[in-house]
Amino acid sequence: MLIEEARWLGRKMSELPSADIFPMLDVGSGTDELRNRKEPWIDEYVFKAARQVNGRVVHSDILDGSGVDIVGDLCDAAFREQLRAMNFRSIFCSNLLEHLPNREIIAELLANIIPAGGYIIASCPYMYPHHPAPIDTMFRPNVEELAHVFPGTKLVCGEIVTGETYMERIIRNPLELVRLGLPFYKPKNWLAKTRKLLWLFKNFQATCVLLQKREQSG
Repeated sequence: MLIEEARWLGRKMSELPSADIFPMLDVGSGTDELRNRKEPWIDEYVFKAARQVNGRVVHSDILDGSGVDIVGDLCDAAFREQLRAMNFRSIFCSNLLEHLPNREIIAELLANIIPAGGYIIASCPYMYPHHPAPIDTMFRPNVEELAHVFPGTKLVCGEIVTGETYMERIIRNPLELVRLGLPFYKPKNWLAKTRKLLWLFKNFQATCVLLQKREQSG
């Protein structure tokens, strides 16, 4: 997640009444090592604010790990029923859809977990190199395209935010440069990093949206 992306998402969350978004399901959350150490701005700008208002956030992922509260596959109906029973008011879905070959199906399943009036806070890369984890479909939507993925929702607001260049990332974290010189350490990760060299002076961008689930008609 880009730093500016985290700021945008956290700011939009803070503008909503706590009762309207908590409890929140963070889907495809990754571990607390990601949120607190590798990309500490995720916790700083997004989840720290939730804790300050005693907002409950449940981190969910298909892979188990430290900081993952619930492990399961959204394609599993029993797991979805477990989530639905937890009465989430909102979904946080960041940098997940580009890694799914069935993103439309997953997005619809996520929308069905929350009630009418609930919120979906989502983001995807817009200008960013290929980054398999383990796959990258190169889904790079604009605001309208990302909003369209989630059926039965309306776009409250959205923006393409601009982040740092790869050069600025290297300056901020020199270890990134060291890893570029180690092709035999995690070869797949190394290959993905070398692609970023084409982005040395190009700004990364992300698409961010705040959606609200529509009231059911009839």
